[in-house]
Amino acid sequence: MKSTIVNRLIAVMALLACAVATFAAPGTPGWLEEKMYASGKINTVVMVVGVVLVGIAAWMFSLDRRLGNLEKRIHDRGTQHKAN
Repeated sequence: MKSTIVNRLIAVMALLACAVATFAAPGTPGWLEEKMYASGKINTVVMVVGVVLVGIAAWMFSLDRRLGNLEKRIHDRGTQHKAN
């Protein structure tokens, strides 16, 4: 079950990377891009977005492990009650 979630997460990340590459078109930068690149703030924005995405992925992985442990305990309790 865990490998399925990891595979789906990798697939989604790969598709997002393709979309980012698709929208990267050359041309004259707008005023917002010009200001962000000139002041170096674009790096900060990219890092914040990256940290948020990594945080969400870590939280989802942790939640999946907790749910897996709970499901296992529930299954084990059900098996014990049937044996008695």
